[in-house]
Amino acid sequence: MTEDDLTPRERRAARARETILDTARQMISERGAHALSLREVARRSDYSPAGLYEYFGNKDELVAAVIEQGFERFSRYMRSVPIDLPPRTYLLELGMAYIRFAIENPQHFMLIFNTPDMHAHKSEDEFIAEGTHHLLVKGIQRCLDTGEISNHYQLDDLVFAAWATVHGMSTLIVSHLSQDDRDWLASSRTMLEAWCRGISSAP
Repeated sequence: MTEDDLTPRERRAARARETILDTARQMISERGAHALSLREVARRSDYSPAGLYEYFGNKDELVAAVIEQGFERFSRYMRSVPIDLPPRTYLLELGMAYIRFAIENPQHFMLIFNTPDMHAHKSEDEFIAEGTHHLLVKGIQRCLDTGEISNHYQLDDLVFAAWATVHGMSTLIVSHLSQDDRDWLASSRTMLEAWCRGISSAP
């Protein structure tokens, strides 16, 4: 359903909810989820506290919605990679999708992956499942099955190394290098291509 399919009342409600979520995300990025105040969210969103409660019943609901919004956006990036690409190309593009999400959505990225108290609202299994971790596992397994990654390596070790690589690069770019006008997507692609060659069974 698109916004055009909604009634005027539904459109106003959707926009109000989006405004509240944007405000909450900004406040969490400033002070952490533990310091989030619904009254302050309402004030900064230009709503009354009673008006905010029409959309979110309590603080936990609001924080959970911020997390869900971030993971939904992250999932769209990861799932946008065509599954019918050659195995090694698919793996490379998954890594690029991860980094692109971080660069284009730095607040979402830092909140869902680098804010410790956000994890109190969801279990590790939920983070992994919603973070499309299984796409990475399947992508690496395809490369092992086709011989594009040396079978000298274990699947779990490769998944850890791949995740650590793209997450580390993303975190550095977003938290320390964002003021640099370098083309970080191009640099990231170059390094991921080198990483893929390094674990390949072929020279």
